[in-house]
Amino acid sequence: MRSSKGGLADLKRLHQAARQAQAQAEAERASRQAAAAPARAADDANAFRHATQAVTPLKHTGRRAPAPPAAAPASDAVAMRRAAAVGENPARADAGVSDGGDVAHLLSEGGTAFVRADAAPDTARNLRRGQWPAGAELDLHGLRVEQARHAVLSFLDECLEHGIRCVRIVHGKGYGSQGLEPVLKDKVRTWLVQKPDVMAFSQAPEREGGAGALLVLLRQTTSRRP
Repeated sequence: MRSSKGGLADLKRLHQAARQAQAQAEAERASRQAAAAPARAADDANAFRHATQAVTPLKHTGRRAPAPPAAAPASDAVAMRRAAAVGENPARADAGVSDGGDVAHLLSEGGTAFVRADAAPDTARNLRRGQWPAGAELDLHGLRVEQARHAVLSFLDECLEHGIRCVRIVHGKGYGSQGLEPVLKDKVRTWLVQKPDVMAFSQAPEREGGAGALLVLLRQTTSRRP
């Protein structure tokens, strides 16, 4: 029994001695590497100078690299997006469409509906009944007349491009305008009558905006975009 215990003790001492020797060897290797680092750095510098000794330096021309374009301030970026949305740009989609003109004689159902001559007479009624679900909506709240005109005409062109037949245009009921008069209400009707691709429109049902919105049916086209 004693002999067995003595053998285990000897084995432990051997393991400890081996670990100590390994630790000492690693410390000596690290010390040698640290001492050799300056010499390696000098050798690298000499090698670099030798490799580049045949290189001819470029002559200084006085030119400066062009500075990258400055990013537009966040407020400017917002203003540009707003301008594009409401038409404050040279490409006017509403060219040839006026704000004036008496279109009352072209309207029906107390001025709340319009049906073009080549459309079925009950088209406006079917619009209100939901025969064509609205595929897009435009809200004109907060826009001036000129902005709203461009927004409406651009919106209709975009819907035609995507093959959307029925849209909803929210012009509001005029509660926030001077004299509580719905300025855009009559304007939107005037613009739509002048747009040949508008087949019909009707005041929206109460659940879809009532007197503050129109449902508009566009001429059926083949989408020109994938």
